[in-house]
Amino acid sequence: MTPPERDYATRVAEVADVASVDALLKRSFPELMGVAYEKSVLVPALKLLTRANPSLLTSRRYYVAESRSGLVVGCGGWSLERPGTNTVEVGMAHIRQFATHPEWTQRGIGRAIFHLCETAARSAGVHILECYSSLNAEKFYADLGFASVRIVQIDLGDNLLLPAILMRRAL
Repeated sequence: MTPPERDYATRVAEVADVASVDALLKRSFPELMGVAYEKSVLVPALKLLTRANPSLLTSRRYYVAESRSGLVVGCGGWSLERPGTNTVEVGMAHIRQFATHPEWTQRGIGRAIFHLCETAARSAGVHILECYSSLNAEKFYADLGFASVRIVQIDLGDNLLLPAILMRRAL
């Protein structure tokens, strides 16, 4: 059986993608995270979570998936630095800011972007991938081979804590 043709293409993100990534995050996170978080937690968190991270966009370690019409329908990347810090642990990398447009889920976009991250991280000498999964994305990461380590509270500042799941995967 021939696999279906993909109706999107993946590529390395660029600074010029900031508006498209912002738009995707603003479209994706409220809907997809809304099933797992109370509004009282999610609404203030979205003000911070729905902005593209400029350092990721310029890192050459962040990717987007574009539809044939040019709409950014997926994004995600990785970094050597632990999110929110400049801390680097030799042999470890961190999966960062993955999102898929709600109308484009279940098409392999997140998996395709993850495989780009996995390949690049392995080439950079990484042996362990770690991520702070949103509560709604735990199954996605588990399907990619990540194991749940523990529930964590991500400090977003201004006394705002977002529950997440620390997950790890060996390469």
